[in-house]
Amino acid sequence: MTVDTGPAPNAHTPVSERIYLALRQKIVRCELAPGTTLDTNAIARDYDVSKTPVRDAMQKLAADGLVTILPRSGYRVATITFQAVHEILDLRAAIGPHAARQAARYATPADIAELREIVAEYATPLDIGAMQQVARRFHVAIAQCSRNKRVVALSETLFDELERLLRFAIDFSVKIGEHSDEHTALVDAIEAGDGERAAAIEAEHIKSSRAFLIERLMTLGYLSAGEVQIGNVARGMDE
Repeated sequence: MTVDTGPAPNAHTPVSERIYLALRQKIVRCELAPGTTLDTNAIARDYDVSKTPVRDAMQKLAADGLVTILPRSGYRVATITFQAVHEILDLRAAIGPHAARQAARYATPADIAELREIVAEYATPLDIGAMQQVARRFHVAIAQCSRNKRVVALSETLFDELERLLRFAIDFSVKIGEHSDEHTALVDAIEAGDGERAAAIEAEHIKSSRAFLIERLMTLGYLSAGEVQIGNVARGMDE
């Protein structure tokens, strides 16, 4: 499985960017688990560089919310908290339906054909990692149909962060046809130009996925009932 985390580094890529991309991929894939302390001296030795480009990479990872800066210049892979899950899923709930609604307005026949090709991939045996990548391409393609570059960029970032959550929450057993019916219905609505139906289908999909993901994270001990209860109270105060 390949995780698309952006352009591949090359010989002209600054070393701090190469370190950033390599660590980002490991964090997203959970090869570096939440809470892992990052040894900047060891990383600098691995790349045969000073600590400056390593610190630059860490600052960028911290800006992505993937690394926590500790006192006295230490670094740790960010833990999974209700606040982080809440923020990621809230943005999905805001952006997904909007992108679907706009896609129904702007999608071309070529766009529809591409979406159907992606949905067809669900008919093949996929583990959860591969399925997440299909889902990422599907929803990013819908965002691209919205003709809004910022919606596309946000969608790409959110699915990178969801990759990390899903790798902790869901087993990687092979599945066939998962979500294909609702994705087909979504494409049908977009093709028909029915923006409200497309938005409603996407909103319901995100709502059910949110409930399932939070339940799984609680079952596995990554979220506590107290965190979720406090977070829900805070959400209620904001609404």
